Amino acid sequence: MKTIAIIGGTGMLGAPVAEQLKQDGYQVRILSRNIDNARQQLGDGFDYQQADIHDLPSLKRALKDVDAVHLNLSGHSKQSYYASHVQGTKNVIQALKERPDTLISMISSAMAYPEFNDRWDNHYKWEAEQLLKASGHPYLAFLPSWFMETLPLFVQKNKVTLIGPSTRPIHWVSAKDYAQEVSKAYQNPECRNQRLSIFGCSTLTMEEALARYAQHHGLTLQRMPAWVASTIGWLTRDEVLMDIANLMTHYDKHGEKAPLDVIKTGTSVLDWIKSSPSPQVA
Repeated sequence: MKTIAIIGGTGMLGAPVAEQLKQDGYQVRILSRNIDNARQQLGDGFDYQQADIHDLPSLKRALKDVDAVHLNLSGHSKQSYYASHVQGTKNVIQALKERPDTLISMISSAMAYPEFNDRWDNHYKWEAEQLLKASGHPYLAFLPSWFMETLPLFVQKNKVTLIGPSTRPIHWVSAKDYAQEVSKAYQNPECRNQRLSIFGCSTLTMEEALARYAQHHGLTLQRMPAWVASTIGWLTRDEVLMDIANLMTHYDKHGEKAPLDVIKTGTSVLDWIKSSPSPQVA
């Protein structure tokens, strides 16, 4: 295996995977709707191809001669989750229809199980996994816990906002550790057709993690009930805020599922916080 294409390679979780695979000797092809922006963000050393996951002809052209495809897809509403995870995965499978030996991997979630399908992201990630499983392609689904890199997203105007309750422990994972596990799985030819759960070595609740993050960076921690965040999101038509409020409530209700076979990473959330750069507070 030499050439790996990444769809979503400029994202917060896609970029570390792209860098890690390049560092480990793979030729990494970045598929993007805007090649100039992708090159500006990632720099040299990648093969950039213009493509849209919802445009089948461009996908076929951009995926020519690749040995594997990694899907780093996202969403923030029922419609966007379906469009990216389900329809996007269908398009990739269709684009590779004549090349059944091409490995397809995707980032899923530690919550992607049928019993948690009341959340649209869990539902559609699970559905995308089933599409890969039924496609006949070799596949890998990575199921990470919550990422440490999301902590700065709760910062605004010198304050860190905790939305909703926080009673469930989280096995925090760093994007760097996650990227290393993705590359390890690619390098092991026996690691195929599997769901790989990736958890961090330590646990903190969301409130504990945000409190430590706020303390380290000299910020104030404030609390906002989930229903308040949801209402504000509805009034301002902020789908992202509504989705976060729902996610926080859902997680506090269910927690995360920890299967028996879990990959444990080495970076603790406290060590990550100590080395994290100061967040933007605009």
